[in-house]
Amino acid sequence: MKYKLFNHKGLTLIELIITIALLGIIISFMFIFFQFNYSTFFRSNNKYDLQTSMNNAARLIEEELKFADEMNIYSNEDSIYNTKNYIFLEDNLIKIKKVGYESKDLIKDDLIIVDKLWFKLDENLLTFQIKGQNVKSKEEFTVESTIELLNMKDVDNMELEGSIIEYFVKGDD
Repeated sequence: MKYKLFNHKGLTLIELIITIALLGIIISFMFIFFQFNYSTFFRSNNKYDLQTSMNNAARLIEEELKFADEMNIYSNEDSIYNTKNYIFLEDNLIKIKKVGYESKDLIKDDLIIVDKLWFKLDENLLTFQIKGQNVKSKEEFTVESTIELLNMKDVDNMELEGSIIEYFVKGDD
């Protein structure tokens, strides 16, 4: 009986090295797994922020122009005056300028517009396209939207296209 009590063997050096090696392999796979999930989360989060900002800008443009009574579209910035309402692109940011107010940005600072802001008016349907890019990730997203203008006058055979929109909404005067 005394022989069985004291006949315990411990771990050998080889068993210990194999155990540590297996733990190292398992931990490295776990690290790769978590690193992949972490980077995927932040990439999708940046993409979500970009898409949300672009869709919010499109929604604000739609809300602003939906009830416009008169509208003109121009291709150059020389047409902007302080007596009208405008939506235009300046310094790669979409700006809205209302009569008597300072212009304000429709998008966040970490987003720039990489292509021209484009508007096309065909009778009482206004189509616009915005192509934006996240400053940090350089990811691009394009929003195209068509609005039915509910209060437009003189829409017979009217076709305009350009990058600056001038509009008037009854009650703005």
